[in-house]
Amino acid sequence: MIVNAFRKATYEYPFAVWGMALGLTGPLLVLIVPPIRRYMGYVPPYAVPNSYPLPRRARRVTEGFED
Repeated sequence: MIVNAFRKATYEYPFAVWGMALGLTGPLLVLIVPPIRRYMGYVPPYAVPNSYPLPRRARRVTEGFED
């Protein structure tokens, strides 16, 4: 019964069926892709630093339009 309704919907409302199919692939890819990436040897990149390293010297006082 569900198969017949799905078959009928593919002929009468193909945009709705394709929209549902594309909408369901997102959550499925969230579950499928990470294990495949780990299997293929993916290593996550280093974390982005939260601050910029300050130089180890005395800071110059700005003059004029330098700031």
